[in-house]
Amino acid sequence: MIGRMNENGTAASRTSRTWNGFAASAALQGLVGASGCWNEDSFADIRAIGRYIEGSWAPEPGERDVRPPAAGSWTEVVGRPGALALRAAAAATRPERREVLLDFLDMWAQTPFADPAYRFRLGRLAGTTSFTVRDHQGASFGLHLSARRETLYFEAVLPGGEAAPRPEEPLYAVDCHRGWGTPDQLRRLVELVRERGPVTHDADAALALSEATGLSRPASALVLAGNPGAGGYYTPYLDAHERSVFGFKAGELESARSELSMLHDDERLALLADVMPTDPEDLWKPGGLVRVAERIAAAWAEQHGARPRAPWSTWQAAVALDTRMPATHLCHLFLDPANATLPPGFYLRVWPCPPEHRHLRTAWDVMGDYDAETVADAFFTGLPWAYADLPAGDPVRDGAPEAVHHFRKVLAGRDSPARVLHSGVIRGNRGSRRWNWLTDGTCDRVIARITAGDLPPGRYESDPRACAPDLVAEVVATLGVSEDAATLYLQILLLPVPSDRNVRRWNAWTPARHKAAAGELSARGLAVEDRRARAGRTLFLPGPWAHAKKPLPPVESWKAPLIGGQLSADGSEVRAFELLPGTLPELFREAWRLVRKGEGPTA
Repeated sequence: MIGRMNENGTAASRTSRTWNGFAASAALQGLVGASGCWNEDSFADIRAIGRYIEGSWAPEPGERDVRPPAAGSWTEVVGRPGALALRAAAAATRPERREVLLDFLDMWAQTPFADPAYRFRLGRLAGTTSFTVRDHQGASFGLHLSARRETLYFEAVLPGGEAAPRPEEPLYAVDCHRGWGTPDQLRRLVELVRERGPVTHDADAALALSEATGLSRPASALVLAGNPGAGGYYTPYLDAHERSVFGFKAGELESARSELSMLHDDERLALLADVMPTDPEDLWKPGGLVRVAERIAAAWAEQHGARPRAPWSTWQAAVALDTRMPATHLCHLFLDPANATLPPGFYLRVWPCPPEHRHLRTAWDVMGDYDAETVADAFFTGLPWAYADLPAGDPVRDGAPEAVHHFRKVLAGRDSPARVLHSGVIRGNRGSRRWNWLTDGTCDRVIARITAGDLPPGRYESDPRACAPDLVAEVVATLGVSEDAATLYLQILLLPVPSDRNVRRWNAWTPARHKAAAGELSARGLAVEDRRARAGRTLFLPGPWAHAKKPLPPVESWKAPLIGGQLSADGSEVRAFELLPGTLPELFREAWRLVRKGEGPTA
């Protein structure tokens, strides 16, 4: 029964509700695994095992015997219900899932699993028999999982007891953590959420957590809401209510989920086990979530160390690249190349991995083709982007030369990761072009542009006034147009995505200034005004147009060969985009040279 108060202040009772397995698994996703754990009354086994440990369980007529804890999933919560409590109190938690969590926490408070007088251990057995054993000192359980060829072990020692009975010695057993989550704390948290509603989301606290850990802002918001990613995936992962609370776009939150999917359920529980305040009421006080964020940051640093953080606009742009590597991890390739984050899904991850050894695995420690392709695709997509589309002084752009150096260093090794990564680089139709770009001097010239420091801070290589001012002056003199019009003409003449938004960002133009330059080109017949799907602009070069499917950009057919684009046989569709075949100053000059020769775009 769940206690609550009537309007007159007297105690009332709440009938215990039955939650099916799907509702429970969805509410606990990312924290408690669902394999074999829940049945039609998802909390019945936990209550029964708790009574068995206490010695108060007696089967009712027709009731089955107590079953050993299933797959070790809910037993991981012992001593660590803080993560579930934080999620239950978070504004972003779906109301129906909040009710499951509150009922779970209230039920948990009534079991010995929340009582600090009991001692619990988890481990593995060599035998192949499931069992339940109990005496005056405690109880132990063995669950044999034939499909996994292992037997799980769980034991409880009663208050005053010395050792639980067991038919065999475990291969190993570890003490369960004991942290936040006494019965009084759990009941108080449930009571406060039911009385006051959830804690208002604090965007400033999430930002502080991002700055302290290197997590993206959306990932930090998820962690602060007790939702640090999920290995399992219930669709939708976040609904409209949750997204509106966080204030981020669906794609940004999906990238954050992918960023956090590097964590195991056990790591997520451990991360948030002790971040709740001693008095749960502190959550509702001013700065309550800021204090939680500080404790999470300390726990994150202990688990994973602090990472450098990309600027918000850079991270958003990395999301749009849509690589298999999450945006935060892609940025880490350039921010801290030697220690680049291990992306989710890497093969042959050893688990459990002791904390002191976790730093030994980085993005470069590829173990299979998928790993290698993930890293290679991210590197060869991210490097041209960092060079051409990020401003001078951006830390991701500034880190590109060191990333290239480290990439080459890994490839030059004689170990297995080097061979696998090399295979990933040269595999497929793009492989030889990637290898040539990396080794024929083109990559070196791009890196030289970054290290030269010719661009003033905040300026873009995609702005020809910044990277090739003499060329802009030549276009002005030759065509008799303004500097703004000459700048825009070179950009639409060459750049793959000279969308209105990009042009204004690169050039620091207002919409009015952009419109004036575009009108000048249109009046001179150097460009045409039109509306085309997925172009993001209304000004185009005259001549044929090549459509493209996401994520490739559509472009004027004339300039595709200049920028490494491959078109279909009839030139109507973009089939692939390779790396830029030169630096932007070189390519701007080449495009202008063709125009001067009379080989420019024509209708």
